Amino acid sequence: MKEIYIINPSELSYICDHCSYLKKNYDLEDKGISVGVTQTLDGIEKNFFLGSTSKICDTLPKGEVIDPTNDTFFSEILKDNKNRKFQIKGKGDALIKFNDGTFGVIDYKTSKFKEKDGKSYQKELLKKIKEYSPQLHCYALLYSHLETNKEFLKLHTRAKKPDSIKKSVDAKLVKIKKIKTDIISRLGLVFVYPHEVISKNNLTIKFDHQYEDVKYDPENFMKFLTKYIDMLEGDNPPPIPPSCQVATNRQHCVMHNHFYDPKKLNGKLI
Repeated sequence: MKEIYIINPSELSYICDHCSYLKKNYDLEDKGISVGVTQTLDGIEKNFFLGSTSKICDTLPKGEVIDPTNDTFFSEILKDNKNRKFQIKGKGDALIKFNDGTFGVIDYKTSKFKEKDGKSYQKELLKKIKEYSPQLHCYALLYSHLETNKEFLKLHTRAKKPDSIKKSVDAKLVKIKKIKTDIISRLGLVFVYPHEVISKNNLTIKFDHQYEDVKYDPENFMKFLTKYIDMLEGDNPPPIPPSCQVATNRQHCVMHNHFYDPKKLNGKLI
């Protein structure tokens, strides 16, 4: 098994243990296809909500929504409840600097959050909040334990020349100083979804949004993460879940049915 698992917060939502095991231990991953329009919407959402917290929700405490920059950060080396090392690598959507000195971690989801025909969507919404909770907790852990070691940062910059490396590391440290915090008071999700076409001539679409609090429970998250690493350190990959074996299922993984051969994994664990 690996000495240190590198964990991306996004991998903790809608987990398939089988896929996670193959990705972490064998570098086998079905990456799918990147959708450009989703990335464009993400950028628009991030820019729109910058500034006063009232843009997100009137009931949020007063503060400023800030951009943690479109940059990937590493956490310090951390340990789970069984003293095993792991490190977080990722970039979140937004942070909030509340006026009381605490921080909030916010993530934007271009996802349905209500029914248009009056039916209750609360059950489905609660499922989504539960699935995204580990991701938000992981971001909170990342931004409260950002790696600032210069030698480490030098190894993870794209710069090649000594002067460029120094400038890159110094710039990174400036960004880290702006966003690092150890006082997280709130986690939240902002669901954004198209509501109606308001101009058919140029396809102008109105988007609605809704803020949802996510209970901040770092103790239970560490239990969750410890269990996750338990799974990664198992002797064999977990079985393919039934939902992934159905080709018509939204979460169906092509690699399970077409490329996965457990006999070829023997002796190749990294």
